[in-house]
Amino acid sequence: MKKTVLASALITAFVSGSAAAANVYDKDGATVDLYGRAVGMYYSSDDNSEKGDQSYFRFGAKAKSEINNDLYGLGVYETEVNASSKDEGLVTRKAYAGLGGNFGEVTYGRQEGSFTLISDYTDTLEEFGADASGTGTDRFGTGKTSSVLKYAGEFSGLTVEASYQLDNNAVEQLDGDTSTSYGIAASYALPVGVKLGAGYNSGEGLEGTDDAEVTALSVAYDANNIYAALLYSMGENWKDKSGAETGTDYDGYEVVLGYNFGNGFSAQAVYNYLEADVSGTTADTEDYFVVGAYYKFNKNLRTYAEYKADQIDGNEDILAMAIRYDF
Repeated sequence: MKKTVLASALITAFVSGSAAAANVYDKDGATVDLYGRAVGMYYSSDDNSEKGDQSYFRFGAKAKSEINNDLYGLGVYETEVNASSKDEGLVTRKAYAGLGGNFGEVTYGRQEGSFTLISDYTDTLEEFGADASGTGTDRFGTGKTSSVLKYAGEFSGLTVEASYQLDNNAVEQLDGDTSTSYGIAASYALPVGVKLGAGYNSGEGLEGTDDAEVTALSVAYDANNIYAALLYSMGENWKDKSGAETGTDYDGYEVVLGYNFGNGFSAQAVYNYLEADVSGTTADTEDYFVVGAYYKFNKNLRTYAEYKADQIDGNEDILAMAIRYDF
């Protein structure tokens, strides 16, 4: 769940980006900023596999240095540890470096693919959501993925991103296959608070199969204390819900409505729906509502609760309750 150039003063009232980074080095045109969060969270559910502690700690560093008046270098590292797990240990979320200037930024490493620019329109919840866009970690270079070469540029309201994932034996894609993938996305912000976006991503399929493709269109309104967004996603030969198998065709929809009441209070309502077709068999694999309430004590501390009401038979509802400190 989490965020892009869409983050205005309104949307940052409830999305997960941190505004509390600390500058620890600034000398001779070089800067280093540290940031992170500590989250104490509990899931309440009739599903025993979901119920329990979900606390985690995240830490990151951003470095930047001037090369000349038109060019700079940059590097980003971010890691996370799940406090309730004895097995996972530290997980690297991001690790990339690159060059930037008036032309934009060119980076390489473990980072988000360009398709995330569009899926982030409706990826606004702290815990749930973003299940119908086709985006996923290490999934054909859409979400956070290793060995990604990426370009990102902003030009008078137009944001353009393009990414290419190189072959990498260290990256598990399809049953051990190390396929390449590429994506392109654009988002345009109109002066009236309306944003429009479109994205496409393609990943190399297993030998003898078609490439995996996903296309998404999105629109958002962000003004007058209201954030509303709609995303439509269509996948062909994509991965199933578990992310393990290809051959899934799907249509997905995500809807977000949020309101900032002021004085630290905000609320959201989100709907995710995905209909998948696997070898001619059609089924709803995502169908749920989420309502969330959020309160910010200051720029560092917030608390929130999100209730996920699952509409699929056999799936239990989940209530996430948390307190979060950003630094």
